[in-house]
Order: sequence, then structure tokens, then C-alpha cells
Amino acid sequence: MEFKHQPQQVQKQKQSYIPNLLQGVHLLQLNRVDLSTYLTNQILENPFIDIPEQESRLIQSALKETASAIEQTTASQPSLFDFLKEQIELFYRKTYLRELLFWWVNQLDHKGYVTKTIDEAAEETGADTVELLDALTLLQQLDPPGIGARDLRECLLLQTERLDFAPAIAYIIIEENLKSLIAKKWPFLAESYDVTEAEVKEVYHFIHKLTPSPGEAYQSSFTPFVLPELSVSVDEDELIIRETKYRTPLVTFNHDYFKELSSSDDPKLMSYIKEKRTEYDILQRSLEKRKETILRVGTAIIMHQQAYFKDPDASLAPLQLNDLAEELNLDQSTISRAVRETYIETPYGSKELKTFLSRRSSQSDMSKDYILKVLLQLLQSEDKANPLSDQALSDALKAQDITLSRRGVAKYRKQQNIPSSKQRQE
Repeated sequence: MEFKHQPQQVQKQKQSYIPNLLQGVHLLQLNRVDLSTYLTNQILENPFIDIPEQESRLIQSALKETASAIEQTTASQPSLFDFLKEQIELFYRKTYLRELLFWWVNQLDHKGYVTKTIDEAAEETGADTVELLDALTLLQQLDPPGIGARDLRECLLLQTERLDFAPAIAYIIIEENLKSLIAKKWPFLAESYDVTEAEVKEVYHFIHKLTPSPGEAYQSSFTPFVLPELSVSVDEDELIIRETKYRTPLVTFNHDYFKELSSSDDPKLMSYIKEKRTEYDILQRSLEKRKETILRVGTAIIMHQQAYFKDPDASLAPLQLNDLAEELNLDQSTISRAVRETYIETPYGSKELKTFLSRRSSQSDMSKDYILKVLLQLLQSEDKANPLSDQALSDALKAQDITLSRRGVAKYRKQQNIPSSKQRQE
């Protein structure tokens, strides 16, 4: 009998362990607002669980502030669709052409470009291609300038034709040789249009005053529900780390109600309240673990990045998930969940914890963040008439004890959308 009893004990341990593990993982990957929603649902399912009154007030206050910010943003900044709709209804009477005009508006992407060709539009609407082109032309005459373009070239042309200060040769160069202009082929363009290189450069500088994405100005940049659970401040060169009022809340157990129901002789009721008591215990332990993990991981990150928190111009030190996992004796997956969508309030604004992780360069012990910062400084200070090649940048980095090959420099440069030395030459 004893031999048979042992596996049953192990099974019970597993049954107890698995809910703890799963709920702990789930709570850690929830952001602060989602956690509050989850706890609210737990109250509905378990009559013995109570959330601190302060928790409800905090979240309600955050929701109101967010709603107010959204209203202010909406009031001051109409959507692209609303802005175009207002113009169409003001300038054009109800006709079939206006219907096609609205159809084109619905084909715009976030940049303000149309996403359908004339042929695709004809197939989808059944309209004549001439009518569709007329409607598209009307859309392109609306504000913002460049709206309704089918590609970058057309977008720049639509803006250029509206501007009185555009260089005389700007339209023709953009229309015929935009790629050569972007590539800074001054002699070729000057010879092609019988103008001086200075006039070609004037066109180049002119197109940089235009917007390649006229619709993005109408996209809301407001990000709601960022509730920092940690804060860091500097006091006399010392870092002070605290949990904020938005830290992980702990629930309470309604002992009076539990005691009242415990006096019952109903076996089903007794089984029910025992199950709910177990659910409470698992939830409370999971919340405590979430609270502890976020504080431990956040503190470790802050201590590694002390230089940055004391000086925002400083570079991030090399710090990866495996570094923190080894230091804190936690799984990398746990660290990953803890830093994602968990925010810390810093002297420079609220930031996600994962933004303070920085990979090491494969060719150096220095962080990629630091190498990139030095590289950008070199590019900013270079002679614009004789910009540094990738090899020259590699040599300049080596002079500062940073080992990065020519190919490594090219990789960093491309990641930042920085043109080659030939394209940067003025």
C-alpha cells in the first residue's frame, strides 16, 4: 500500500505546482492595466477576493486622464479621413464623381498614398477609368499637399507644383531623374538640364523641405495607459529606486464571509469555499512573485545603467537577458516577460524596461549603443565636402579603442538609414 501511495503524493504536488506556475507566468506578462482588468474579473469569479479600494481609484483616475487626453488630441487634431471628408463635402456637390472621390479616400494608407491602381479600381468599382482618374485628380488637389499620390515621385511632384518658391528646374528633375538627384549625381544632372551644379543642389535641398508622407501628420501619437511601476531618481549622485503607486497590488481575503459559510454542513458548499480559498492563495503568491520579480529585475537594470541615469548623454552599458538571468538566477524567459511593457519613471520620462538592454558588439566588448553613439558623432563632425568612407570610419573608431570592421560600420550605417560616403558628399 505504501508503494502505491507515493505516486499519488507526487501527482498532488504537480497539480498544486502547475496552477501556481501558469498563473505566475501569466501575471508577469500582463501590463499594469491588463493586470487590473484581470483582477477585476477574479473578483467576479471568487467572492472571497477583495481588491484594495486604492487600486480601483488609481485605475479609474488613469482611465479618465487617458480619455481626457484622447479627447483633447481628437479635438485639436482631426483624422485624415475627417479632414478630407470636410473638404469634399464643402467643394463638391453630390454626384457619382464625388462617390468615386470618397472611394479613393478609403484606399489611402497611413502615409496618404493610394493603394490601388487605376485598373484595380476599375475592376473593383466597375467605373470608367477616365472617371476614376478624374476623381483621383480631384483628391490630389485637396490638402494636405501630396495626398493621393501613387508613389514618392508623384507625392513630391504634387507638392512642388503648389509651391511658388520651388526652383524652376525642380519639377522636371523630380519627374525624370529623382533617383539620380537622391544619389547626388551633380555633374550628370547639371549637364542633362544645362544648368550649374549649384542649381541642382538647390533642388536637392528643396525636396528635403517636402514631406514624403503627408498623411502621417494626422496619425495620433498618443500612447494611452503607460503606468510606471518603478521610479528612479538621482539625489546627490546617488540613485534612488522606488515602487510607484502603480506597483503590483496585493489582494485581500474576506475572512468574515469565509467563516460565515464554513459553518454550513453542505459538502458541496464546503468543497466550493475550499477551492476558492486555494485560488486566492495561488493568486496572492503569484502577485507577490510578480511584484518581487519586477523590482529585482528593474533594480538590477538600473544598477548596470547607472551612468545613463546620472547623465542622459552617456551610452548604455552592454546588458543582455542572459546577463540578468545569470545574475538574478532567473530564466531568460522570466526576464523577458518582466521587461516587456513594464515602465519605469525616470528623470527623462517614463520608459519601458527593455529599452535599457543593449547588446554587445560581436567585435567588441562595448555595447552597440555606445559604438553607435561614437559613430554618429564621427559622422556629424565629418567634412561634408569629403565625407568619411566606411574604412575611414573603422580606422577612426579604432583610434578610440573601438574595434569595428568596415563591414561592421556599413551594417550600423544601413540600420540607421545613413547613406554611403559618396551619397553624403555635398
